[in-house]
Amino acid sequence: MLSLFLLIWLVISFFVGYRRGFVLQAVHIAGLVLAFIAAWLYYEELANIIQLWIPFPQLPDESSWSLLNEAFGREMVYYNGIAFVLIFIVVKIIAQIIGSMFDFIANLPILHFFNNWLGAVLGFIEGLIILSILLHLAALIQVDLVQEILQTSSIAQWIYYYTPIVSEEIRDLWIEGTRN
Repeated sequence: MLSLFLLIWLVISFFVGYRRGFVLQAVHIAGLVLAFIAAWLYYEELANIIQLWIPFPQLPDESSWSLLNEAFGREMVYYNGIAFVLIFIVVKIIAQIIGSMFDFIANLPILHFFNNWLGAVLGFIEGLIILSILLHLAALIQVDLVQEILQTSSIAQWIYYYTPIVSEEIRDLWIEGTRN
């Protein structure tokens, strides 16, 4: 079921990118990159603050797919992940609002031929990156049902482990932040 949802998300992302066109989708991708960089730079500071407000849930030791089981500082990986996603979402929303102001550029006649298809490719990439971040966050949720759903979805596992650059960077960031 999760695999079907993930496929639908990627198809919708493709068509949203097609509808937006290359120029507007490029602005949205730039917002995505900006959100990722902002989250990367400031997640540790926010993690230190939110650990005072959000309790750390416990997961049985037999849960094999959880990112937390790979890390030394399980608790800080959890808080690093939450902080990263919170910053990412806030910056992404702000970038979306600013990006919507550039909607008129997509209608320029010179760009019309390539605009839609290149936008579709960028839309798919944006959807894949967002799904990768959400799946990494879901891996931090220490609830058996969530872990079981993630383990039984081959597409979720593929996105979690093999999304180029993003998957490895997220794991490195969240785990490395616990060692500093």
